[in-house]
Amino acid sequence: MKLLYLILALISQSCLQETISPEGTLKEFVESRMGQTVTREFILERVTGKMRQSIENISDEEFKKFADLKNVQQNSFKVLSKSCQENKCFLTYSISFKTSVDNIHFQSEVKKIAEIQLLEGRWLIAEVSNVKTYHEAMEPINALEQ
Repeated sequence: MKLLYLILALISQSCLQETISPEGTLKEFVESRMGQTVTREFILERVTGKMRQSIENISDEEFKKFADLKNVQQNSFKVLSKSCQENKCFLTYSISFKTSVDNIHFQSEVKKIAEIQLLEGRWLIAEVSNVKTYHEAMEPINALEQ
């Protein structure tokens, strides 16, 4: 019985550790957005700095476009490199995903750099910048159709 409690404690500790690390914070943020629409409050709880200002300042219409990822299915999330100081980390990561819009399917891979800051014991995303984006249409696109 004690062994069962020990195993449960270790599992819960490893899950907790994932969400309090810079990598865990970023992974949870990316994965929780894929395939759904999130609220402005959801985003604001997880960001700081320039990203927070950007989210607070965009119009409701622009935020709706940013937050709606219902047609996106994540394939992979990989942290490629990590550079940390005491309260700040820079993570280079890639995401691959599929998007379906009006029966047109795309496979995409995006490489980004995220700045993550430790504030009051929590890792928050301060800024994200794109490095490279690659899109591949799964079927021919007719540019003349509207």
